[in-house]
Amino acid sequence: MAKIGSSGVTPAWKAGCLLLLAGTVLAPGAQLKFNLSQYAEGQVPQGFVSLVSGQGRPGDWEITEEQTTPVLTPILTNSFTAKHSVLAQTSAAPLANHYPLLLYTNEILGNFTFTTQFKITSGSIAPEAGVAFRVQDESNYYVIRASAQGNVLWYRVVGGVRHDSQGIGVKIPIQTNRWYELSVECAGNQIRCLLDGKLIIPPARAGADPHELAINDSTFAAGKAGFWTAADTVASFADPRIDYTPRVPLIQTAVAEVTRKYPRLLGLKVYSLKDSSVPLVIADAKSTSLGDTGGKTEAEVLTNGTPMYLKLKDAVELTLPLRDRNGEIIAAVRITLPSFKGETTDTAATRATVIQQALESRLNTLQDVNQ
Repeated sequence: MAKIGSSGVTPAWKAGCLLLLAGTVLAPGAQLKFNLSQYAEGQVPQGFVSLVSGQGRPGDWEITEEQTTPVLTPILTNSFTAKHSVLAQTSAAPLANHYPLLLYTNEILGNFTFTTQFKITSGSIAPEAGVAFRVQDESNYYVIRASAQGNVLWYRVVGGVRHDSQGIGVKIPIQTNRWYELSVECAGNQIRCLLDGKLIIPPARAGADPHELAINDSTFAAGKAGFWTAADTVASFADPRIDYTPRVPLIQTAVAEVTRKYPRLLGLKVYSLKDSSVPLVIADAKSTSLGDTGGKTEAEVLTNGTPMYLKLKDAVELTLPLRDRNGEIIAAVRITLPSFKGETTDTAATRATVIQQALESRLNTLQDVNQ
């Protein structure tokens, strides 16, 4: 593959910026079911990271075994018991503004249902436990938590500050050392919470269909999810699962849209150095080579921004750098076009520029290239 000379590169893509889509496209449903029994006591499940919101250090999260009923539901409190692997937060730091988080970091969740069993063992300052979701970081997230002081509450944390004075909640008895099932449902800007299968947030309204009730809030559209406790609370969680709609990478969506607009394209691939020392395909018009490694050509373009040209039998192939609004190279795009008799390097570069600009017009922020 040859380098394209300066005469064959238009100013538009030489100084152009790459913008990425702010929205997402949703794919068919999937489920994450966490098998806690595969971990030894004292371990933290893979894919989770321990953080703290507010003051103090992160909590102490670990797998433990407890004598419980087989499915951990209040209905079976008189049934036989057996050992069951659970996830426990055992730190009892005596701080009021202290909220340990254990987040699942392998998936960004938009539309989902997160269900877990939970039990508050102890806590004198604020005996509270629940689920944090659509988490951006330890200072920005939603939380739904139950309190042994007799209530269940939803609220937002924005910039490290509880954004709602009281949030939205209901008074309901929550006993210590008893298992409950907590579910959070998110669909777009609608949020619902169920306790033991019954909708409790938003609260029921006379004459309203409970299936149509939801909190409407657009502060956070997507994020990570995990477990949450407050202050000196010691709590356990069991049988967690997440039913969700996987998010299609935004760059893949942009590639698909450009391909539909220009159906004569023979190929369109985007390469990045995401989590790798070699270029990897992060978007492909045909979706057949996602994750494949690139070669010297893609590495040259990603490193030095040098446009590359290759003449094939009945086609031309151009590999061009994609840059952010500061001019930094963030990806490389390989464009394969049908060739015609007498085509020059300059005309091929001009044709490819149209495709590159069409791709850029569908993109919005640098961050989303490698999501």
